[in-house]
Amino acid sequence: MNGNAAKGSYMKKRYITLNTAVCFVALVLICSSATAQNLFVAASDGSSNIYEFTPAGVRSIFASGLSYPSGLIFDSAGNLFAAVNGAIYKFTPEGVRTTFAVGLNLPKLAFDRAGNLFVSDLSTGAIFKFTPNGTKSTFASGLNTTTGLACDSAGNLFVSEYGSGVKGGTLNGVPVIYKFTPGGARNTFASPSELNAPLALAFDSAGNLFVSDDTVTDSTELQTFPGAIYKFTPAGARNTFAPGFTPFALAFDSAGDLFVSTDAIYKFTPGGVRSTFATGLTGFLAFGKPSTRPATDFNNDGHPDYLLFNSATAQTVQLFLKNNVLIGTASGPTLPSGFNLVTVADFNRDSHPDYLLFNSSTHQTAIWYLSGVTHTATASGPTLPSGWEVAATADLNNDGKPDFVLFNASTHQTAVWYLSNNVHVAGSYGPTLPAGWSLAGVADFNGDKKPDYLLFNPSTRQSEIWYLSVATRVGNAAGPIVAAGYSLVGTADLDGNGKPDYVLYNSSTRQTAIWYMNNYARVGAAYGPTLPGGWNLVAP
Repeated sequence: MNGNAAKGSYMKKRYITLNTAVCFVALVLICSSATAQNLFVAASDGSSNIYEFTPAGVRSIFASGLSYPSGLIFDSAGNLFAAVNGAIYKFTPEGVRTTFAVGLNLPKLAFDRAGNLFVSDLSTGAIFKFTPNGTKSTFASGLNTTTGLACDSAGNLFVSEYGSGVKGGTLNGVPVIYKFTPGGARNTFASPSELNAPLALAFDSAGNLFVSDDTVTDSTELQTFPGAIYKFTPAGARNTFAPGFTPFALAFDSAGDLFVSTDAIYKFTPGGVRSTFATGLTGFLAFGKPSTRPATDFNNDGHPDYLLFNSATAQTVQLFLKNNVLIGTASGPTLPSGFNLVTVADFNRDSHPDYLLFNSSTHQTAIWYLSGVTHTATASGPTLPSGWEVAATADLNNDGKPDFVLFNASTHQTAVWYLSNNVHVAGSYGPTLPAGWSLAGVADFNGDKKPDYLLFNPSTRQSEIWYLSVATRVGNAAGPIVAAGYSLVGTADLDGNGKPDYVLYNSSTRQTAIWYMNNYARVGAAYGPTLPGGWNLVAP
């Protein structure tokens, strides 16, 4: 048997242990809510399906009729590329499939930040590069047993070579991880002395390379060399992340959790704590493009909910909505004496909205971390200067963490306090509002990925949107005049079309209403639930 035949035969046997490449992509988050990413799994159980899992673990079939998968990856537009039985298929977010490339042997996939797709081919030992317009070229050659591709944020391509699968063996090459610059220059990032037989690669958001290294024996099969998941710093220093664990697929979500596929699908927190995400299924993994989860989605169904507060009893209640329709309720925690409920945001980024509390006497803020309706922990937030209050929360500096938007009723000045969880790390002044106007909410109305101010004048009932770039006003547009008897109290994407809507409230009838918006233009309306007496709508 010649070398190529031996390589092909051996790699076919190792088929289910070949990973999809996971490429680091910088993702911008524009709201104070957590991001929600669905996990896609190209099943290696013979079902020929690609499954889609919600963050809560609810499974559905995204595509079927796809045998022998060898890789999954998303581009920045949310299209899924699947390497299946020597071909690469492209699926739009709606699931429409087209053929992108054919004639490949167990291809691995990786995107760089410029949108170039790198594809390995076991038969030729080459890595091909496809530009965003589909132009194909040979990027690298002379490889043997490529098991994984991954790109760092600088556009360098990392390639893992499995080697012989025998410690110290050289048939089909040696275990190694190469680093290719964007221009194609190659050097060794991890040497055979550091590896048994690398199976899978993935970068975290800090630029650390995670490597699943297989368990192997020596040529006598008498001595075993256990594998592990290793973490390599950008400088190349190796640390053991999960000893004795050798998954064939790795994928990071936007929260920094590592998902791996072996006999089941497991989730590792950044600190290395492991939990089981799904059983009875293994396969190649990829996370979809993060969607911004509504800040007030308490029941994790993807729809904004109402949060009510009773100042007399200090009780909170969550009203679960689907668009404008009330589908359920739940009692939330009761607040301590002296504190009011200001708003909600996911401060600790665990995909659960948290309460932001404020004591007007001491100017102290506090964050109550929640899981659904359950209060799980508390942290003190920053103390506000006299005369200021928190008017809203939003991720103004696009670091994925909710910030405070402050308002001074005397001077009409706004300010932004940039936070990391409960810690105030920096601040800047925002625009000063004109007299008679209040800040009703913050949301990205013009779709430029930057939160904007929503203003309301209760005397004239006029609304206005101030377009922002971080804390700087760059434009404005007049919104609709609010109906008599109603106040503009908040904003959220109630109909799920990606555009924030107005939330209105009539204090006399306790009726809520939703005005559906397209930027500054009203395009529809619907009544929301009527609130019980004594309760105030806090969010959205």
